[in-house]
Amino acid sequence: MSSPISLDVRVSKRFATRHHQFALDVQFSAASGVTVLFGPSGSGKTTILECIAGLLTPDAGRIALNENGKHAVVFDSQSRVNLPASTRNLGYVFQTLALFPHLTVEENVGYGLSRLPSPARKQQVDAILESFHIPHLARQRPDRISGGERQRVALARSLVTRPRALLLDEPLSALDYETKSKIIADLRAMTRDHRIPVIYVTHALDEVFALGERVVTLENGSIVKQGSPSEILASEREQLIRELQGASI
Repeated sequence: MSSPISLDVRVSKRFATRHHQFALDVQFSAASGVTVLFGPSGSGKTTILECIAGLLTPDAGRIALNENGKHAVVFDSQSRVNLPASTRNLGYVFQTLALFPHLTVEENVGYGLSRLPSPARKQQVDAILESFHIPHLARQRPDRISGGERQRVALARSLVTRPRALLLDEPLSALDYETKSKIIADLRAMTRDHRIPVIYVTHALDEVFALGERVVTLENGSIVKQGSPSEILASEREQLIRELQGASI
């Protein structure tokens, strides 16, 4: 079994338009397993993922992957390191999934393995489709399968390249409860098998407690709380009680 990987993130980013200003300034560490970025829309969750992935350049900070005591720095503003997204070896599942509509399921999943010989590529694709219970969909196109099946395809595509970390941007928000529950069970199994950090963005409390091992709560570009789901639940409950007490006065 491979050694567990962790991820250290320290980034700041300012945005300014004519009518709006936003400042992101966060620092946290994510061990192997699921770390949930939780908070309302506009709190900076997706911006953090884009900075980690290399799709957005922070104004300042440092992002590094750690394995066996070695640090693989992908961004460092002081030493002017900024690896291209294509060389960071990170998996990313967008909220829109971004599957290629003209490719079959197996072609979508194998897209990132184009440098491998055909037999090796097929072997890896077949194995990952089996692990997500979708080998029967291999020759289907995305518009011919259900939303939950498309989600499994997107997850399989992100993991088949054996990334050093996985970034998930509200991947289950459009799914019904039953489908979401089944995919959450698969994600739990996946995090046991792949000892990598998974950064999971959501604003849904049920997903926090179903998946999260650690929770980073954000508001207006800043971290307001960090801890286990149970600690965050206690904090949310205390806040609700205070609000109810205030309303009854």
